[in-house]
Amino acid sequence: MNKPTKEEINVDNSLDEIVASEHFFGLDLKEAETLFINDSLNYQWDLLWMGPKAFNYYIKSAINYLKRDESCGDVDFIDALYQIIEIRLKRDELELSRLDLIDLIDYVVNTYQKFEVEEKIYGNLKKKYSEIGNLLKI
Repeated sequence: MNKPTKEEINVDNSLDEIVASEHFFGLDLKEAETLFINDSLNYQWDLLWMGPKAFNYYIKSAINYLKRDESCGDVDFIDALYQIIEIRLKRDELELSRLDLIDLIDYVVNTYQKFEVEEKIYGNLKKKYSEIGNLLKI
């Protein structure tokens, strides 16, 4: 898959899409992964607002970041990703990234302790990921 165009990132010209385009346009997967490594909190929500084709491309960078040591303890990132997947699933925008998302979900479930989830704050994210994973595997 080629890098997304500006129009694939910014579909409706909303402020959030404009910001996502400013952050991600022209980046390859490795460069986008570096954004998450350096400041995942600042870039995670761009994955929600960018267009579906761009999301299906850049979610691979988020997954690569999750599999790195730098993501240890980044519970905010896995919490945000869960919410992003849930919203995009409702919009039926995940077909192109279904296998990547199943990989992401399996990784989070199998390495849950890595993210140091305080369930009093975040709830049981492992259970939430398992449930949404079941929906994606149908």
